[in-house]
Amino acid sequence: MEKNQRYQKINQVFMVLYLLVCLWGIVDSFQHSTPYYMGLSLLSPLFLLIPPLFWKITRLKPAYLVSLTVNLFSFLAFVIGIAFRGYGRLPFYDKAVHTLSGVLFGLLGVIFYYLMKKDRAIVPRDGIFAGYFAVSFACTIGMLLEVWEYSMDFIFHSDPQHVLTTGVHDTMQDMIVCLIGSLFVLFSVWRFYRKGKAGPIMLIFLDFYELNLKKEQ
Repeated sequence: MEKNQRYQKINQVFMVLYLLVCLWGIVDSFQHSTPYYMGLSLLSPLFLLIPPLFWKITRLKPAYLVSLTVNLFSFLAFVIGIAFRGYGRLPFYDKAVHTLSGVLFGLLGVIFYYLMKKDRAIVPRDGIFAGYFAVSFACTIGMLLEVWEYSMDFIFHSDPQHVLTTGVHDTMQDMIVCLIGSLFVLFSVWRFYRKGKAGPIMLIFLDFYELNLKKEQ
């Protein structure tokens, strides 16, 4: 519990930093960007609502390490990537963030596996199923994000997938690196169930597990 409270304080400090940088990014976006990205930059602060809404809707105890992880990804993907146009300004930034999306959504896939599992005890045979959920969940979300970008082009003609310059290469590369990110989670799951070693990814999951599921064993 003390550890979770420490993560809560770190998350609160990071949220303040997130909002300050976000406001700066919104001003910068309105000065130099297109209407499509102006709108997305305005939405950036709302991503901070995702973790608290999730805890409230599911009635789970907030695992603030998970909240911090989600907020950090939102900061990289939407504040730096969109408000500050990092995807266009920084080489390979787009692919790095899409890889991280595979890691994040793969981690969430493991969490959802145990939320749906009737017997929530961690047992060795869970490894194959938790790994399957990690990869499947990440790839599904990655595909839906690409569908979203493709749909937005019909409305704003902003070409977020760079079809005019790269054809299908950008879209395919985004989905491939998302898959690669999910494979990092798959390796972490395998290592945990096979060798009993929890790397950074599984430590985030275990923090959530100990707060919400362990007592139900």
